[in-house]
Amino acid sequence: MATLEERYNQFNNGLALVNIRMKKLSCEFDDEKLDVPPETQKVYINKNSYYQVLADNFVRVFQDYTLKIANKEDENDVFVKIETTFLLDFQVGGPIDDEIFNIFSESTVLIDSWPYFRELVQNSLLRMGLAPVIIPPIQFTPPQQQN
Repeated sequence: MATLEERYNQFNNGLALVNIRMKKLSCEFDDEKLDVPPETQKVYINKNSYYQVLADNFVRVFQDYTLKIANKEDENDVFVKIETTFLLDFQVGGPIDDEIFNIFSESTVLIDSWPYFRELVQNSLLRMGLAPVIIPPIQFTPPQQQN
């Protein structure tokens, strides 16, 4: 039986991002809370992803992002909310399973989709007439080799 590393290397062989599209976008703000001082606000970002096998060597990843600007003392006291789903279509070199997807979604998928999310947030906030929020480049820890 092939190791996880061998299976992941096969999956990654010839990997190519074929397409990235925005599937869903929702933006809203609470105009009664727009005068809240910036020092009482915090940016919360949640992400989730799942996949679908389209064909033998093609995988579609659904990458969800939710950004909330909320009270730093209460994440549920939301001032601004942006939710989006990106579809990323990949050509891959081998089969995918949940174990491989967990590594793939926390590395390649984030590297490919995060810049689109950052730009979308900046653009959406400006179009909503709100101050932009600086979202840092993605930070992730590459998977470690198991000994």
